[in-house]
Amino acid sequence: MEPEFRPVLESVKPPASVLDLGCGVGRLANDLVQRGFTVTGVDESRSMLKHLNPDVEAIESRIDQLRLDRRFDIVVLASHFVNIADPAEAQSFLTAIADHVLPGGAVFVEHYDRMLSDTAAKVGEVHVEFRVLEVRGNEFDGRVTYALDDRFWPQAFTARLLDDEALRAALTEAGLRFRSRLSSSWLVAEPDLAGATNV
Repeated sequence: MEPEFRPVLESVKPPASVLDLGCGVGRLANDLVQRGFTVTGVDESRSMLKHLNPDVEAIESRIDQLRLDRRFDIVVLASHFVNIADPAEAQSFLTAIADHVLPGGAVFVEHYDRMLSDTAAKVGEVHVEFRVLEVRGNEFDGRVTYALDDRFWPQAFTARLLDDEALRAALTEAGLRFRSRLSSSWLVAEPDLAGATNV
């Protein structure tokens, strides 16, 4: 179990259907399917999807363009996608979640907390290093570097920091309702059945 996903994995029990948005190489999806969940992983990178466990249904798509004809018990948006610099794009990700979670289902969203710090960790064979390069008000520039043996894949990005009020407002706009906080960087939401028009 990867420490980053511990709050989610300790909160869910199979059997359940899971939609892992932005699943990448399957760090969470592969673990979930081994635990008995029915998992669909979505990523826009075909090369990343090739690393998914064969029991994970792989769908190549951008999150904001995803249109499946079914809903899931659990939808996960990890990798801090909700913090991307473009608020409209981040909102489109939350709308995609609302469009794909079952009434009564659960939504898990990972976000940057307000206490940014450089970190490094080993994820399987891959060394992952996160660095904060510059902070400007509620935005920051960062870099994540993945290293395997003598190969390195740095990814620079700009992200927005969202306080609880901004996160709750974004969830509400998408037709979701804040349920609880699992940790400083994971929250749980659910469909807002009273106010949503897309459920």
